[in-house]
Formats: sequence, structure tokens, C-alpha cells
Amino acid sequence: MKKLLAILFLFSLFSCSTPPKPEGLILKVQYQPEKVYSITTIRGAETVITYSGQDIAMRKLKSMGVKNPTISKVRTKTDAELVTGKSSADSSFQVNLTYKKIMSLDGKNEIPEGTVVQGEIQNNALPTFNKVVSNTLKIDQRIQLLQTVQNTFEQFKFPEQRLKIGDQFSTDRPTSMPMEGSTIAIAVTTTYKLLSITNNLAEFELSQSYQMTPKIMDNSFTGTGSGKGRLTYDRTNCLITDYSIKTELDMNKKLDYYEFDLKTVNEFSQQTKLLAK
Repeated sequence: MKKLLAILFLFSLFSCSTPPKPEGLILKVQYQPEKVYSITTIRGAETVITYSGQDIAMRKLKSMGVKNPTISKVRTKTDAELVTGKSSADSSFQVNLTYKKIMSLDGKNEIPEGTVVQGEIQNNALPTFNKVVSNTLKIDQRIQLLQTVQNTFEQFKFPEQRLKIGDQFSTDRPTSMPMEGSTIAIAVTTTYKLLSITNNLAEFELSQSYQMTPKIMDNSFTGTGSGKGRLTYDRTNCLITDYSIKTELDMNKKLDYYEFDLKTVNEFSQQTKLLAK
């Protein structure tokens, strides 16, 4: 009996000293100080605009050199490095995003190689970027780049909730688009579903829906959109290593003498690796 009691006592001590880990995961991206991250991004878009309407309007568009349909393709691959600095007393640290190599379908690079976007990370949050260092970009181009970079990182801001296999959550992100003297307000809803966790890698399925509303309500605009994608999350390094999504948008705008249908397919993919420093 004494031996049995001793075994039970030891077992109770072991159980109290090693509490079980909570099930599931929290999808949270955290960049660590004094690290180097390699980021490869591919953006692609194919847009087709088809015009229809009165003959006089069609002849006017043709005289202006407007092709019907108008087809455009854009594809850009960017290699960049995110370098984090030493953590200070308040747990904040500097972060620099440097564009190393850029390749585009048309050979035109809107972002010069060597451009640096500077920022800061505080309290284990995502980076906040505040400055662009470039000898060639104009002020308006720097502002646009700063906003693009900030939006790219903020799309990885998720609610802190613990997820198990099969669980899902949604995020809503507003944006806007100018069109024919008006502005289209767009609400993008992205749903993330946890499919599996293997070797500390979590796989998510992504789906998107777009709600488009013109700020000037004249009933001349309609628009819909949807998307599908995948996401891989590294639990060990709190990092999204692979992210890809493909979206399709359909819009129609009616004017006085003609209307146009716009169909666009957008593809975005990003791979991130933690490098040795």
C-alpha cells in the first residue's frame, strides 16, 4: 500500500508540473529581432474590357485608338529581404525591407532595385512602415509604395483565436477603386479554414468574396468578385511561408451612349523564408 501511495504521489507531482498544451493553434505572424527574411512575391493580372453601345460612341472610341476589346497583362516577380534590428528596452526594433531584384513582363520596373522601405515593430505586432529611401522615386511614388507595402503586411493581421482542424474565421478589409468620375467602395471578406497540421506546418484554405458599391448611387454600376487560395503557416517561427490567391472580378458600367464590361483575373503569391544571419 505504501508503494502504491508513493507512486500515486509522484504521478500527481508530474501531472501538475507539466500541464497539457492547449489544442489547436493561433494564427499570428511575428517577426523576430536580428533576423533576415527572404520574401519572393509574384503579382499577375489579366484584364479584358469590352465596349458596346451606339454607333457614334463606338466610332468615337475607335478614333481615340481604343481597341475593342482592350486586353492588358501584367506580371511582376519581386525578390526582397526583410532585415530586423536589435531589440531595445521597450521590446521594439527597426525593420528594413530592401528590394533586391525585380522582373516584369513588359520589362518596366516601377520600383528601382535597391529601394528600401523602413519601419518599426512594437510589442510583437506587424511592422509599421514610415519611410521610403530611394534616389529616383518621386514623392507621390514613395507615398504609393509605402501604402502598398503596409497593406501587404496588414493582410496578415488575424484575430487571436485558437483554431482546431476544420475551424474557420473571416476578416473584412475595405478598399476603393476610382471609375468614371466616381468611386467604387469595395468590401473584401476573406475566410480562412484550417485543413491540417503536420510537422508544425498548418495548411489553410482561403476563399474571398467582394461586395462593390458605388458612392454615387445612379444604378449604372454592377460588380461581383470571388477568390480561392491557400496558406501555409510555420508554427515554430510564427511565419506564413506560402500564401497564394487567385481572384476574378466582373464589373459593368453604363454611360450615356455606351457601356463597358470589365473582367479581370488577379493572382498573388508570396513565399517567405527565415535565413541564417
